[in-house]
Amino acid sequence: MSKVNEYLKGWIPYRTMRIWAYVVATVIALSMPFIHMGESAGHVFLLSFESKQLHLVGVIYDMQELYVMPFVVMFLFIFIFFITVLGGRVWCGWACPQTIFRVIYRDFIETTLLGMRKKVSNKQKDPDMSLSTNKIKKVVAVLLWTVFAVVAASDFVLFFVSSEVFFDHLVDWENHKVMIGFIAGVAGFLIYDIVWMKEDFCIYICPYSRIQSVLYDDDTIMAVYSNKRGGQIYKETEDGDKHKIIDKQSQLPEGAECITCQKCVSVCPTHIDIRAGLQLECINCLECVDACAV
Repeated sequence: MSKVNEYLKGWIPYRTMRIWAYVVATVIALSMPFIHMGESAGHVFLLSFESKQLHLVGVIYDMQELYVMPFVVMFLFIFIFFITVLGGRVWCGWACPQTIFRVIYRDFIETTLLGMRKKVSNKQKDPDMSLSTNKIKKVVAVLLWTVFAVVAASDFVLFFVSSEVFFDHLVDWENHKVMIGFIAGVAGFLIYDIVWMKEDFCIYICPYSRIQSVLYDDDTIMAVYSNKRGGQIYKETEDGDKHKIIDKQSQLPEGAECITCQKCVSVCPTHIDIRAGLQLECINCLECVDACAV
């Protein structure tokens, strides 16, 4: 551990950098629907079904000009694939709304604000819901998250309904029930997803992790446990499964730095053991790297 601390001395923790990345992503997402490129120009991005227009970096495309849309989608996919090859699952751990929302709910609301969890560094142990105080706090947490969910859902709708008319539509909600229902539906999904589905959305539903598994190469940035520095924790069997080595001390190489404190395991938001090697569930948040350096 001393070599790790010496190597990271003076470095800003990845968690701090990631929180700032969340702030930047949030500010961009919240402000983009309100940004115009000029008095006669359009929005940075707006796909308006009401006016049948696409606003892209200030240029307004009418319905008959929407042939540009496939190229926008193609560029988006190529950009995502390029980022994956270059930085691994940097999107998942550093900019994905699912990850940001879970940090807000689990780390800020449940842990820091309400104290339902003892500390942010232990994400494996859920709050003790047998306590009546935690049951009350759970209700408060869900209510607080509901406010965040409605704001997030409204911001999402603003990419399809112009900000100039959005608030007028809210006031005149009887004539815009579809928009109100869409906001309610998205907010309801976010409440269920973040409070109850949690990281299972990333592991079992999101297709991005499956796509990324074929885009890694030897130069892709990712968090990897080094057997040379920490000793072998898992060994692979003939059937391809990995089993934990119980007598780990006998496997330690000379000068091994790992003390099997398992901080890297307890801090993982997707509940994996990074020492078992690269796994589909890893979102490259680098929480385990920070935990190991403490």
